[in-house]
Amino acid sequence: MKKSEKITKRDGKFILDLRDIGGGRETHYTNEEAMYARDQAYADKQNGVYIPRTSNPNFGDAKKAYQDFLNAKYKAGDLSEDRLQTHRRNIEFMLKNVDGLRAHKIIDIDTGYIEERVVPALFRQAHATGLQRYDTLRQLLKYCVKRNWARANPCREVDLPKRKIEHKPPPRISREDIAAIIQNAGDDYALRIKFAAWTGVRAGEEIACAWPNLDLENAVFHVTQARDKSGALGSVKTKAGVRSIPLPAPLVQDLKEWKLAQPLEQRSRGLVFPTLAGNMADVNNWRKRGLHPACDRAGIPRIRWHDLRHFYASVLLFETDYTDAQITQFLGHTSIDFTRKIYAHWLADPRRDKTLAAKMTAAFDI
Repeated sequence: MKKSEKITKRDGKFILDLRDIGGGRETHYTNEEAMYARDQAYADKQNGVYIPRTSNPNFGDAKKAYQDFLNAKYKAGDLSEDRLQTHRRNIEFMLKNVDGLRAHKIIDIDTGYIEERVVPALFRQAHATGLQRYDTLRQLLKYCVKRNWARANPCREVDLPKRKIEHKPPPRISREDIAAIIQNAGDDYALRIKFAAWTGVRAGEEIACAWPNLDLENAVFHVTQARDKSGALGSVKTKAGVRSIPLPAPLVQDLKEWKLAQPLEQRSRGLVFPTLAGNMADVNNWRKRGLHPACDRAGIPRIRWHDLRHFYASVLLFETDYTDAQITQFLGHTSIDFTRKIYAHWLADPRRDKTLAAKMTAAFDI
């Protein structure tokens, strides 16, 4: 059969017969569509990348196979439970919010389709959330390429929306507010919140903190590791992140008491603030279950976990005699200018403001 005879018309539709190259019979609504599909199929066959449409899975079927693949990685210990659940949620979000995606064949998911139909749905909310959902799509299509369900990963050429940068100063948090939050946090979260506010460590650094990192006799926290984005134990964010932070005496006492009281089931990995089973925690759970309820009970507007780090930096900048270089080192920054830019703000502390006003009055008293 000649190439031109591959297309026949039946009941107003155009049937493309590709059985001679390992495909099947495809139905198209116009002759132009059928001709394009025919030429593409023969070109792909010649280049060794032909993928038969008739056996190509739709997104729904590919999703099932990909989830089986993720489950196997999780059982093998190559994927954290948090990451597994995140991928599951993201895939279900796509199926729910992108019309027709479930039935769409993988081979037909190209750059244009992703930019026009998928990306707007993924980025309806926060930009960071959109990037997380897009990463799941990228990983799923990468898996499809390996299964020979797609020629290449179309996510590589997609233009994603730019994040709208809002230069908002960190919130003004007083020492009284922090004390009230800690007081209302309850036994499960009070020490975790206090540790973050009094050491200024990043959430991932606190989550990965192990007892050997704490020199309680000399009141020092040696930061050497952190929980990475995949949920695994990894290195700190930068080389400057490896540092030693002095611990206030009240915090040292609290940590000593917690070390003695920590349940045995939580000690398997030697973490200071693990889950009930002894595994690395998730800061999202700390925020939702601990920090925000504490703010609500204290009658204080909700803050982020990272705002505890802002509080610590502001206290060092305006309440101590530490130099900018020392503060930069405590925070694990690589640049003094970065520290000044991010943390040069005032705490809502009326007592300190009055003291400064008095000093200013004295200076200009001529």
